[in-house]
Amino acid sequence: MKMDNQPKTLSLIPLIQHSQTSHPESTKSILFVEDNFEHPTLLKEIFKKEYIIYDAKDVNTAMCLAIEKNPDLIISDLMISEMSGTDLCKLVKQTFQTSHIPFIFLSNKDTIESKLEGLRSGVDFHFAKPVSDELLILTIKNLFLQQQKLKERYIANYLNDTEHICSEKGNVFANKLLEVIEKNIDNQDLDVDFLCNHLFISRTKLYQKIKSISNQSVGEFVRTIRLKKAIHIMTHEDVTISEVAERIGVPNISNFSRFFKKNQGKSPLQFIQSLKKQIPTKTWSYIVMNSYFLHFCILL
Repeated sequence: MKMDNQPKTLSLIPLIQHSQTSHPESTKSILFVEDNFEHPTLLKEIFKKEYIIYDAKDVNTAMCLAIEKNPDLIISDLMISEMSGTDLCKLVKQTFQTSHIPFIFLSNKDTIESKLEGLRSGVDFHFAKPVSDELLILTIKNLFLQQQKLKERYIANYLNDTEHICSEKGNVFANKLLEVIEKNIDNQDLDVDFLCNHLFISRTKLYQKIKSISNQSVGEFVRTIRLKKAIHIMTHEDVTISEVAERIGVPNISNFSRFFKKNQGKSPLQFIQSLKKQIPTKTWSYIVMNSYFLHFCILL
């Protein structure tokens, strides 16, 4: 059957027929999408011991659960009712609230054409049935481990990794979030309500999404970006500490110094002094002047 290039539009009305199984100590969750989940596989029973499991047997329920529960992974049959698994994957990747969720296909087809179709839809992994339990289990463990490492690197190296992380799997949400924060970073009112209004998203969903990409609360995430922006300014421009504080939306110098020292272990002044000790005066002057020159070129 020939499929359209674009996924079908669905009415995302929550349905009754879905189930959830949770493990008390689970921090990760998986959404299974298959037609016959009334007869759970041994593999799913194994996963229930380690992860929170959500079940859906149709696309409508799957999308509702993906948006509401924000699972860490979706595993789907290639063929399900209403539309193909590839169209479901397209819908997941193109939907703002779910675009960041990794997607795995379990397929009866093991052809190059089938795998290429899956990759074009945005799928992360494609396994032919019957799939080795150990292979799938290790793949998922490694995927979750990579997610955690990415979060840690994101927090530690915001300025260097922003572009890379935003491009990961077409992360539409991260792009929009960072765009709003960076454009309004000097705004003192840059808080949860501000972000919700500009991203057209609920408070609950905002907390879930930011938690999923950074493992931080909304406030912590914004403060992290303010801090990295402050460091960028201080290492590239010759400005006063009060100007730095004002440009990142924390005009109270005492508050700025306090949260800077808490994160960096030294005050803003000590930070600048340590930079000047590490870099010869001529080199420091060159960095500052080069920064001004680049800024001038951008304006031109």
